[in-house]
Amino acid sequence: MLEIAPGFGRWTQFLTGLAQRLIIVDLSETCIAACRQRFAGAGNISYHVNDGRSLTAVADRSIDFAFSFDSLVHVEADVLQAYIAELSRALAANGVAFLHHSNLGAYPDASNPHMRAASVSAERAAAACEGAGLRCVAQELVSWGPDASVLSDCFTVLTPAGSAWDGEHRLIRNPDFMAEAACSAAREHLYARASAGVSASVLAEE
Repeated sequence: MLEIAPGFGRWTQFLTGLAQRLIIVDLSETCIAACRQRFAGAGNISYHVNDGRSLTAVADRSIDFAFSFDSLVHVEADVLQAYIAELSRALAANGVAFLHHSNLGAYPDASNPHMRAASVSAERAAAACEGAGLRCVAQELVSWGPDASVLSDCFTVLTPAGSAWDGEHRLIRNPDFMAEAACSAAREHLYARASAGVSASVLAEE
């Protein structure tokens, strides 16, 4: 697995338990140092500082799953396109990438309280995939914040052309994403491990 821009490891903590080998790449030396310290006990993680747009530490055709959440929403179109081009080299034949990026480019007159990249849109990301020989197979446009009328973010799933996951492009609009996230957070305790302070009996009663 590959995680692009992990920050301080908010999502890395979930990925590391799922991967035989996890490569994390971040522009920030501070973030990589923090992850080294946080995941010191994990022997399956390798840590790399990059230039913010390339994946030189990743071998060709070596990645089964690439992931980035709540980081690439801030990068402009040239950076996102560069990462997509790198993924076309790094993904295995049946590899898949999930990228969370901006869709604010589809709303040129919208306010931007969450500092989304103004030059990026779902359409532009899909075109970048096609230009790199990848297939953009799924995109979900979501709101981020109280204004559900502006679908400022996009989740894009891409894969190499001809992979087992290749197929027609599917796109949905989800203005209820924030409400769905809040609902999931409210129910999280139902699925917590007993070792985290929730006993099996409590789960059974609820």
